[in-house]
Amino acid sequence: MAKREQVVAEELKKQQPVEEGEKEVRSIALARVAYEQFMDDIRSYCQQARELREQSAVLQQSAYRFSG
Repeated sequence: MAKREQVVAEELKKQQPVEEGEKEVRSIALARVAYEQFMDDIRSYCQQARELREQSAVLQQSAYRFSG
């Protein structure tokens, strides 16, 4: 029985680095997903800002034409 326990203990030691590595890979993957979502949000905000600048320019030109 002691031999079996030793074998099980050795197997657990072998699996532990794999599990830690899997946790690290999973953590990296989750961070990557969060990063991609963050970048998509930034792109969306930048697009909105461009559209608002364009609208502002059109309104300024319209105001200039009617005031002069």
